[in-house]
Amino acid sequence: MSVFFTPVSNGLPPALVTYGWCRSAYTVVRSLARRGVEVHVADSSRLAMCRFSRFARSFTRLPDFYSEPVAYIEALAAAMERTGAEVLLPCFEDVELVIRHWDALPRATRVAMPAMSDWAVAEDKLNYLARVGAAGCPVPRTWQVSNRAELDSIAAQVDYPVLVKVRMGNGARGVEIVDSPTELKDSLLAMVDTYELAQHRWPIIQERLAGRKFKLDGVFCNGEPVGMSPFEILRCKGAGKFGTSTFRRSVDEPTVVEHATTALRALNWHGMFNTDWICDDHGVPHLIDINGRLSGGVAVPYEAGMDLPWLWYQVSAGLEPDANLQTCAGVPVRWLLGDAIAFVEHVGAGKLREALGMLKPVRGCRHDDFVWSDPLPLVGEALDYFAKFLGARGSVRPMTKGMVR
Repeated sequence: MSVFFTPVSNGLPPALVTYGWCRSAYTVVRSLARRGVEVHVADSSRLAMCRFSRFARSFTRLPDFYSEPVAYIEALAAAMERTGAEVLLPCFEDVELVIRHWDALPRATRVAMPAMSDWAVAEDKLNYLARVGAAGCPVPRTWQVSNRAELDSIAAQVDYPVLVKVRMGNGARGVEIVDSPTELKDSLLAMVDTYELAQHRWPIIQERLAGRKFKLDGVFCNGEPVGMSPFEILRCKGAGKFGTSTFRRSVDEPTVVEHATTALRALNWHGMFNTDWICDDHGVPHLIDINGRLSGGVAVPYEAGMDLPWLWYQVSAGLEPDANLQTCAGVPVRWLLGDAIAFVEHVGAGKLREALGMLKPVRGCRHDDFVWSDPLPLVGEALDYFAKFLGARGSVRPMTKGMVR
């Protein structure tokens, strides 16, 4: 007897989900298969967790889209043809490649994505600030640096600590907290050298907000919201809730939803997105980042009742989006492997109390990367991370050229 999940025949067009090594793509696969969609998976890693899921109909190995963009698009187009998939759901920065090379994909391909001009603004950690700020969305104070003289001047006037951030990055890569003028200058110039940044792409300097931290994931259709769901960040891989989140809880935060609506309308958004928010000393949430793709924590809205992958699929396929979905506040969701990595990092840094707190069980907690009915993806995820760990010579945050720019 087959161990694979078999969708019912219901006329829903088959889908292909990329970036299948990541838990966010796994949430998409689970969501759509349970809705009766035939789901195919693609990724550059042979250990991609989604290929081990009983919800995946097939797996296609693709080139790395950072290092081989043309080959990636060619292989992706071939995978769409071979599997018969009609809806394409690019789950990471390959969204940009799909936008740029849309005409290279099969003509029947359906996908929800913004215009290239809107994508470029949203993905730039400097450029989006002016547009959404002008629309009324709160954003942190930010300074642009293009030469050493400007760097010296800004370093002498800002209040510390501040953040140094590359214009385009992923996770906590290319982001540092600095506490003094010397640290600021050393950190920024080191990033310029490490990532080989052109002068017009030097990192920005941004005030550090220290209040509650939220994410909001959502789907827009032609500049209007289809579904959005905020959740609070309770723990991250790094100390002080810094870096990729590993433990969060769904919340009812209408102010965050209101500001996110303002921001994404200003960007005329179409498709999936995620946003990051930190409150100031007065409790006002400020938008600190936008990404035109799934977040790693998209399982939180999904487990709380807001099935964003399904809404994304519906918008992509040209179907009427489900208007009856609601988020249930108070649902805790944990990234198991992320907490395991964070535990090792915290122990190594001597933060034993924080590390031990990760071992505390939480009643009713759900997971990004594990469900009892489909246990093998967690094994694949662990093996994939271990292989990347070895390939990166012991780094728990492996880098691919082009990821930070």
